[in-house]
Amino acid sequence: MTAEALPRGSAGDAGFRLLAEHLPDIIILAFDNRLDIWAATGTALRARGWTASQFLGRKVPAVGRPDDAAITEASCRAALRGEIRRFETNGNIEPSRLWAMQFVPIPGERDAIVGGMVLARDITDHRLAERQLQASRRQLAEAQRIAQVGSWDWDLETDDLAVSDELCRLFGLPLGIKMTMAQGVAEAIHPADQERVASYLGRIRDDPSPFELEHRIVRVDGDVRTVLARGEGVVDEHGRVVRFIGTDQDITERRRADDERRRLLDRVYEAQEGQDRRLAADLHDGHVQSLAAIGFKLEQARLRLGASGSPEVDELLWQVSKDLSTEVTSLRRTIGRLRPLVLVEDGLEAALREEAKSACNRAALVACEVTSELDGRLDPVVETALFRVAQQALANVVDHAAATRALVAIECSSRGVVLRVVDDGCGFDPGHVRVIGDIAHFGLIAMRERVEALGGRFRVTTAPGEGTVVEARLPLTDPAEGLGA
Repeated sequence: MTAEALPRGSAGDAGFRLLAEHLPDIIILAFDNRLDIWAATGTALRARGWTASQFLGRKVPAVGRPDDAAITEASCRAALRGEIRRFETNGNIEPSRLWAMQFVPIPGERDAIVGGMVLARDITDHRLAERQLQASRRQLAEAQRIAQVGSWDWDLETDDLAVSDELCRLFGLPLGIKMTMAQGVAEAIHPADQERVASYLGRIRDDPSPFELEHRIVRVDGDVRTVLARGEGVVDEHGRVVRFIGTDQDITERRRADDERRRLLDRVYEAQEGQDRRLAADLHDGHVQSLAAIGFKLEQARLRLGASGSPEVDELLWQVSKDLSTEVTSLRRTIGRLRPLVLVEDGLEAALREEAKSACNRAALVACEVTSELDGRLDPVVETALFRVAQQALANVVDHAAATRALVAIECSSRGVVLRVVDDGCGFDPGHVRVIGDIAHFGLIAMRERVEALGGRFRVTTAPGEGTVVEARLPLTDPAEGLGA
């Protein structure tokens, strides 16, 4: 065993050391009611060449940055009161590194708080990825601001297409050019998109409703650009569609920014899912098995003592065995949340049903129904994204909604899949959430970014006292093809 601690006598201390071993990228410090550190371990500690002796016996506020001493002491005191506190800070030994600090209580017998733990995780690389993502967002906003828009007018009877000077510049055409729509499709639309665009134009000839169509063009100089066409029909006195008017907007830079944003988000979520898988495997293969083995040995000790042992010792061994069993159950629930095997083995619908059942029990809901139109498996990336959205939405139902009923629904079509999580709880003011942006509501941001990274759309419909609907729409096609094609 590599975890180091000052001598202590309880079985809970042994459980702490077992739990602390092999946790990736983390340092764990355990402290008592006087804020004295009695245990220090974690792979991140050893990876940096630090030793437990550098921490043991010292006060928790003394091992961090002097500027953080007050908030560290306050967080420790809060943990001793049974609360959980978090904050982020730069390292003391390595100021260039950013650490997420979490302070949690250590319960003893009968739920009495006997100490606290500091869980310190190096989040420098994660924050760097977030900054890269924010830079990508700024690029996207700039691309939208400088986008050039040209207008057009299509006469259905003659097929003549009148275009503005700005549209000529956008397409690289001579100013004042005369052409028909058929000529424009044949000469300017990318060959790979011509059939799709011509088919779409044929379908809308009798429908004056507003439309959007994204496609590629090839400029005269050979440059390939992506444009978003918007238009609507004009009808005569008999209600017959006689012409269409609209605009073409160059969204090439926006699409490039979107691709970069998706790439960065993919990296963030890939790293997150990978870390969760590794942590789940470490917990299962190491701590769960070790705790189960300890429980078996304790039971064997009870049997061997038999009648020769004192009732007090027998009761203590029984209580320790019970505590270990509870810890193993809790760890298995954590493993299930980190790496839901039912999602991998049985698919999205089965995973949603299990998650809904868990939420129903935790929130004491009257019902948490799951309806699904799924017929077979989806792409693993889509399944994981939808499951994580549902998992976070149901966690919000449990923690915030004060609901009595919830519904998880999956709808499928030839173009995509829709996930809805509905509850009849207290609802909230979306504008207020955007303003306060606290930890609980970062879940909404994470859900939106996860969906949009796959080319989908995310929407939350809610109001105080009116429940909440969380909706995620994901395409079944390549996101680069666009949802409006």
